[in-house]
Amino acid sequence: MALENILAVLFDFDLTLSAEYMQAALFRKYNVEGKAFWQEKGQMVAEAKERGINLDDECAYLNLMLRYVRKGDFPKLSNAELRELGREVRLHAGLPEFLPRLKEQITADPAYAPYNVQLEFYVISSGLKEMVLGSALGPCLTDVFGAEFMEDADGTIAEIARVIGHAKKPEFIHLINKGGNVNPDIDLNGLLPRDLRRVPFENMLYVGDGASDVPSFETLNKRGGKSFAVYNPASEEAFRQAYALQRDSRVLAFGPADYTEGSHTPRVIQRVLREMVEEKIELQEEEIRRRASPAPKHIAEGK
Repeated sequence: MALENILAVLFDFDLTLSAEYMQAALFRKYNVEGKAFWQEKGQMVAEAKERGINLDDECAYLNLMLRYVRKGDFPKLSNAELRELGREVRLHAGLPEFLPRLKEQITADPAYAPYNVQLEFYVISSGLKEMVLGSALGPCLTDVFGAEFMEDADGTIAEIARVIGHAKKPEFIHLINKGGNVNPDIDLNGLLPRDLRRVPFENMLYVGDGASDVPSFETLNKRGGKSFAVYNPASEEAFRQAYALQRDSRVLAFGPADYTEGSHTPRVIQRVLREMVEEKIELQEEEIRRRASPAPKHIAEGK
């Protein structure tokens, strides 16, 4: 029995890792009133509904961004500029330092050295992939799944290439499980034996901040993984929401969105990952002992 040695922490981004919606950096750059933008997005959704069309929030805000590009509010906005603007996204306290520190704590632990434990970090977001990659967290991440744009001939974003709503996020959990992000030849819709799946579900921890993460929480909860909620400690509403997620068994635990060394949330996340590793090691050691034990005499003699 080989140790399933790859662990993965899957993060939502907005308000989970960032202290603001990432688009705020875009609005600051172009002096656009963020509140007005989101109100206009809500109006788009409402008007579509009046016409009998179910316009997803995520499609609406991406289409609205393209409208702003066309009318000159986001002049000649490109993917490269979105990535550059990612540097301006405000992260929660303790980031990005938390991620490399956590990886060191887990993968460099002498007790785990014989098992070659690996730790990977992913972001699955309804926000913009390029901005996540451009943020201070970008170099720490194994992969990012988020909304994407195609560009026209002069490099300006012109068409939507990918939309990720909250109900679609579990698809990427399955992708990571099967290893489709590192091996595009894998048939994601076909049956794949457990021993060929790159990251077992029970080796995954999903970290999110609210109701939009419930489909992802549930996906892992049903398959042996773990879920954790963070909240803005300055917001009573955010605390109540996180509390309700734990009360309703949506998440294993919750804590403030503070990733500074020694604070509650990093300690819980590290403990969860250590338990994952130690459970795998114990299972492997039990299997080794079982195989090494001689069969009882009556079985060995065929009686």
